[in-house]
Amino acid sequence: MSKPMTYWSISSQVLKEEAEKLGLEVEVLVPEKNLFLIKRKDKEVLFKSTDFWVNSALWKKITDDKELTYKLLEKYDAPIAKTLYIHNHEFQKFDWSKLSEFHFPVIIKPIDEAHGNGVCMNIVSISELQKKLESSFVDYTKMIIQEQISGDECRVLVVLGEVVVGLHRVPPFVIGNGESTIQELIEDENKTNPLRQQNYSAPLSLIKADSELIDYVDKQGYSLDDVIPMNMRLQLRGNSNLWTGWTIVDITHILHEDTKKICVSIAEKFQLWICGVDILSSDFSKPLSETGWVILEINSTPWIGWDRELTSVNTGREILKKIFGI
Repeated sequence: MSKPMTYWSISSQVLKEEAEKLGLEVEVLVPEKNLFLIKRKDKEVLFKSTDFWVNSALWKKITDDKELTYKLLEKYDAPIAKTLYIHNHEFQKFDWSKLSEFHFPVIIKPIDEAHGNGVCMNIVSISELQKKLESSFVDYTKMIIQEQISGDECRVLVVLGEVVVGLHRVPPFVIGNGESTIQELIEDENKTNPLRQQNYSAPLSLIKADSELIDYVDKQGYSLDDVIPMNMRLQLRGNSNLWTGWTIVDITHILHEDTKKICVSIAEKFQLWICGVDILSSDFSKPLSETGWVILEINSTPWIGWDRELTSVNTGREILKKIFGI
């Protein structure tokens, strides 16, 4: 298990370690800004975390802004959830009839955040949406409102025109033992699972019993003080991010070829030769055209993190092998 260097992202540390294992030369230039060189014979590649020379600077700026990303995906006829944008300055006089064609529940998220920050899910009414937005506008100037689509989330990593891995991102959950409360199950998972530690210092983060988790559990008819039946699996959040306690499962072997082709095509249209395409589908073994799928996000500097600790896929090594032709 990696122990990250001071200032460095986990992605940078993984690439450094895997490069050295492959016999490549690594020169760290500015550690606090994740800038380093990896060399092999007469080939030298400059990295900033997982970003390297192949990505368009323009398209990186676009994918850092979810509104711009969705606008371009719509232009390319790629499926996204029904979407609306709202500024904080228009909140008090906003025309809520614009949501008349939306199907609840909906989700809200900032246009330029990452790691699930600022995301609120499973909002079931206009009044609840107004309360969530009012709270969000304390920290953010513009929010996205989207219909919440049911399904499983997968990060498809595309490198140099080829799918390297498909990772099913699983939201945090607990399994009942017929005796412990939900709160006790969460605390037990945090204490006894050696892979869980604070923030990004381990493959899995601690499951945080914050207001979003409490609200999600409440809408399933439970409180944290309730005991759930033996072997019952209770999902604790709607979103699946490392910061909020997710885990990941390698599903590359079942990922349909149609899905791979679509993700490669999207990467090419966005001029990103390393990117993570986040998709939502009810069955990843079937063509996306049959599952009512949507694109959630495109990440031009995909976090490779703890893939090698949680799955059989060593993403960092696979990226380097493709770049250096090993």
